[in-house]
Amino acid sequence: MDTRSKTEEIRWQVIKAMLNEFPPLKERVKSYLEEGQKSNR
Repeated sequence: MDTRSKTEEIRWQVIKAMLNEFPPLKERVKSYLEEGQKSNR
């Protein structure tokens, strides 16, 4: 695994941990992503 893909993997692990630790943040991200999908239709 090259350095870039390892860095990306670590980044996603940190984001996942943050979303699990902060449920309000998780809900805000979910709403944001749902709004983005609606505007792309």
